[in-house]
Amino acid sequence: MLLALKVGNTTIGAAVFTGEVLRGDWQLATRADLTADELGLSLTALMAQAGLQAQQIKGMIIGSVVPSLHRALIQMGQRYFQLEPAFLQHDWQLLPLDVSEPVSVGTDRIADCLAGYERCGGPLLVIDFGTAVTFNLVSTDGAFLGGAIAPEMELAATTLVKRTAQLFGVELVPPESVIGRDTVENLKAGIVLGFIDLVRGLIVRFRGEYEENLRVIATGGWGQFFMAQIPEIELYDPLLTLRGLQIAWQRRQAGESH
Repeated sequence: MLLALKVGNTTIGAAVFTGEVLRGDWQLATRADLTADELGLSLTALMAQAGLQAQQIKGMIIGSVVPSLHRALIQMGQRYFQLEPAFLQHDWQLLPLDVSEPVSVGTDRIADCLAGYERCGGPLLVIDFGTAVTFNLVSTDGAFLGGAIAPEMELAATTLVKRTAQLFGVELVPPESVIGRDTVENLKAGIVLGFIDLVRGLIVRFRGEYEENLRVIATGGWGQFFMAQIPEIELYDPLLTLRGLQIAWQRRQAGESH
């Protein structure tokens, strides 16, 4: 069995696979001061609820955008699973990175592109609604061509409220009208409708510059919400990044065995 971990700035996603079959998935909150013991005890307890034991795990792959947690993740793998975790790297050469700075491509974006292309082929736009919203363009032959990075809606709303004396938090749902008649409706119009148009507008631009029939899929926390609002998004998979890590592990192991 394989344990895959997606370590983001807000959450840590975990999944166990037997081959390509998902056996269980969970989420933990990311904290800068997480220790190896907190990670190990939390994961093994969650796995046990699904009837999975630490000794069944024979491989561990991590896609992380939080370098400060790497030491704790390595110690967790060694202490609780008797494994050395493999950290997905851009130089694994699992897909062409046709950009000016391949070393700067986040491993979450690589995993998203691997899983998206495996599922849908190309050309493809994969939108990951994480702490930052990434738009990842994949070519017909599976190369990562670059994309765009935008702020995340909830984070932007929270920042706005913190930095303004007379504004307050609101439920992030679309208002009935863009013309707000009170502060709550004004905020919903500006934030929710504004971000829907941001995402849809970028999709239109990608299609205009690259391929009119570009397929679009989504993952990440707000992905399902945006798919319901934007008809161009045809599919939502909350586990896309973790599936990409499983694919990366499988291909890496196959390459090393030759």
